[in-house]
Formats: sequence, C-alpha cells, structure tokens
Amino acid sequence: MGISFKKYITWMVLIFVPVIGSGCALYSVFPKDSSIVAVVNGYNIGIDALQERITNIHQFKPMGEAGSIDIQDIVEDMINDRLIIQEAYRVELDEVPLFQEDINKYIKIRSVIRLRKEEVDDKISVTEEELREYFNTYYEEIKVRQIVTKERKKAEEILKLLRGGANFVDTAKAKSEWGNEQGGDLGFIRRGKMERAFDKAAFALKEGEISDIVEIGTGFHIITVDERRPAPEEKFEKAKKKIKKKLLKEKEAKRSNDYLAELKSKAKIWVDTELLYSLDSTAKDCDANMIIARVNERPITACDVMEEAISKQGGRHQHNEEALKKINQDILDHLITYELVEEEALGRNYMDDSSFKKDIEGYKENLLIKFFKQEIILPRAIPTEKELKEYYETHKDDFKKDYEVWFSEMVFSNSDAAEAVLKELKGGADFEFMASRESLKTPRTGVNVWIPLGRLSPEMRDGIEALAVGEVSEVIQDARKLKIIKLKGRRGGEPEDFSRVVGKVRQVVVKRKFNQWVQEYLAELKNLSSIYINKKLLNELTERYTRETS
Repeated sequence: MGISFKKYITWMVLIFVPVIGSGCALYSVFPKDSSIVAVVNGYNIGIDALQERITNIHQFKPMGEAGSIDIQDIVEDMINDRLIIQEAYRVELDEVPLFQEDINKYIKIRSVIRLRKEEVDDKISVTEEELREYFNTYYEEIKVRQIVTKERKKAEEILKLLRGGANFVDTAKAKSEWGNEQGGDLGFIRRGKMERAFDKAAFALKEGEISDIVEIGTGFHIITVDERRPAPEEKFEKAKKKIKKKLLKEKEAKRSNDYLAELKSKAKIWVDTELLYSLDSTAKDCDANMIIARVNERPITACDVMEEAISKQGGRHQHNEEALKKINQDILDHLITYELVEEEALGRNYMDDSSFKKDIEGYKENLLIKFFKQEIILPRAIPTEKELKEYYETHKDDFKKDYEVWFSEMVFSNSDAAEAVLKELKGGADFEFMASRESLKTPRTGVNVWIPLGRLSPEMRDGIEALAVGEVSEVIQDARKLKIIKLKGRRGGEPEDFSRVVGKVRQVVVKRKFNQWVQEYLAELKNLSSIYINKKLLNELTERYTRETS
C-alpha cells in the first residue's frame, strides 16, 4: 500500500502547502442565536455534533465523574479530527483502492442490515394473545408416572394388565425396569423437557388416563398422568419477556427463510452440479475461470467456493466423497443466498436516504483518520537503531525480566465489542466503569494482585511489556478471548540486555514518536488553517453542563 503514496513523499518530510492561506485559531463573535460551535477551513462544527460527542463520552463515564468532561477539550478534539480529515482528502487518501474497497464493503454490510430490518424485523411482532397462548401451553405442568421396559412384547403384556384394571403404581414397582421403587414417579414436568414423542403422548392424557406404548431412545414407555396443574397466573408477567424473545426468534427465522425463498423464486439461478460435486474444496489451488454457478448472470467461481470452505472450516480438511458433495452444496447455497441478498440490498439505493448516507459518511471520515495516521504519520515514527539504544539506556527500569505486574482487564466475546470499547477508552472513558458494564468477566476491586510476567501467555506479555504504568493496551487476542488491559503497577526484576528487548523498545518508541508526530502535524495544519471558535457559546455550554451534572 505504501507504493501508492510515493507521490505524497513531500508530506512525509512535512513540507506543508497552505490550504486556505495563512491561518490561525481565532475566537470570533458569532451571531447570538448561532448553533455553530467552530468553523474549520469553512467546515461548520454544529452544536448537534458536539452534543452527540458529549453523549457518547458521557455514557461511558461513572456517575461520580460525569462532570469531569471538559467541553473545551472535546471541541479541540473535533477540530483536530476535522483537520486530519481535510488533509486526508487533500492528499487523496480517499482515492486509494484499499480505502475504496473498505468503504464499498461497509456500504454492502449496512445495506444488507437495512434490508433485513425492512423485510424481516419490521414485519414480525408478537401479540399479547400469542404470549398468553404460549404461556398457558408451555408453563402448564403434569405429574407423570411411567413404566419402562426394553422389550416391546413385555410392554404389551404390561399394557394389557393395566387395561384390565391393574393398579399403575403397583405394576410399575413390580414390572418397570427403571424407577420402579418410586412407582414410576417422574414428578411434575413441562412441555419440552422430555423427548418429543414422550411429550406428545403425556400431554394428550387426561388425569388418570393411560397411554399406548411410546417408543423413544430409552425403550418402551407406558405413561399415566396423576395431576394437571395449569400455568400459574402469578408468573405470567415475569415470563412475558423471555417468551417474547423466544417467539420473536422463531418468527424471525421463519420470515427470513420465507423472504429468501421469495428472492430465489424471482432469480435466475444456474448451477453446474456435476462440476460442483467434482470440486475438491480442500485443494490448495483453484481456477478463477471455472464457473460453478450464476446468479442473475453474476458468476460464482471455484475459487469463491474454496475460499468460503476455508473460511467456514478454519482450514483445509480431508473428507470422503459424499461428505465433500454435501459441503460443496451447503457452501454454494450460502454463496447464492449472499449474492441474492446483496444484489437486492444494493438495488434499494439506500444512499438516497439521508440517515443512511450520514452513517456512511461518518464511517468514511473515521476511516480517513485511521488511514491518515497509518500511511502519513506512522512511517515517520519508525525509529533508528540509535534512537532505540538511547531510549533503552534512559529507561532500563522499564525493560526488566522476572518482574511482577498488577493490572485490570476486560474480556470480550467478539472483536466489534472490544474495538467499540477501546474507542471509548481512547476518548476518555473510565476503564473501571467500562469494565463493570462491558466486560464478560467482572473485574476485581479493592485487591492488588501481583502476577509474575512469566506466568502470562505470550500475547498478554507482549501487550503488557509495551505499556507504561497507567496506560491501556490495544485489543489482545489471548487464547480464545479478546482482552483490553490497564497496567496498574510493575515491580521487581533485573534489566534485560538490549538485544533481548529491542522489539519491546521499538514498540514503546514508535508509540511515543507517533503521538509526537501527530501533535506536530496538527500544529502545522493549524498554522496554515482558518479556524474560528464560538467562545461565547462554548462558555454557555460549559456552564450549563457543569450545572446539570453537579
């Protein structure tokens, strides 16, 4: 990707070209009723955008620290972001193929989500009557007894005795091959707790009735119901939320399947079944020109199938012929579905919708900031060998072996959740407060637990070694868990030799130089920009916010 930026090499040595001319940050007299907080090279930062930024930060601050948010600092951050976005456009980062690919992918994802909302989520609901019907059916309880035998002939003889008037409890004690001491008593059960055939037979009985022979995995069963208890009315309100969630999930699955069937019925789909079944999706190489199927004239190639196979199975595995056929068919079905849904979603032209377009623009601007720092700033932060040695000599105590660490951690189930929290932490959110709300694992409080660094996983060690006390890590992949940690303390140990820690030193120095270059670049941009800040409005907002949170 770096090759694409050779024409911007002058920027890498900070030869700046004025955007608007000689500029500076000014405090200007704005109209009394103005809703503009600041103007950056002609771009207005409105009070709505500021309020949205405050709200996002505020929700991740503990109650006692809500008033600690500095509105002046937030506006400064928003100005910095806008300067970087403008600079990124100026050096045409938005024209880079990888950037455009990322944006197009995001548009597809958001379009599919919007389509699902319109065609599935918005078309399902659960009525009070449905909740009541489910509750009455599945929260009813019956007291069941059974007689079990492994032989059908024996079961037939027992059933004949019962039909002839034999006592069920006595017969169960004498004849049942399981639970005979309790007279076959299973206690009270609800629907769905037993195998389907057992359930169906048991709940069809009236009190005192005896079933026919019911065959399930454990043998041949004869069932009777001693008592039926209707669903307890006092539990209905408490159970409604759980029932609604279950019914919505079932309706969502049905509506989704029905909608996909609608799309397929209207689509032109061609499949080369012979080629599909002969395809070895576990092979290392593929032929991009080998067309397996077409969906409304859009081809699905052998490479598409094989890439999806690797993605789904997490690698290449050997299968017998029949298993491979089924795998290939399942993969193709998935790819066809994806093509149909994506085509329909993009055909809705959601970019014509202002709220959808705003979402895409917001993502695009955040991505521009990321690309700018990655492609323009990061290369300048790469240290020389001399810089690494100098830093090491003055910070030897930070690179010790056999030391202990004290830290807090957050644990996440997926990368999206982890990255969202990391973004808030970088925006000033409180670590402990976020951990109490977002982490899958409740953090310890009031206890300092010191752990030898060597006892941690390599991933955790790498993450911690790059931190100064008080700093927060990036997202760490630790075994199957995703973590963010905050280093609270480091003690003991002896300094490591430079040659053994040069990688760790490089991480620290890159981070320091990166932050320094960002600030220097922003300072230069500000000198070349026209920036106006509505000081009067900011003072009013600060006073109001302080009053509301005090």
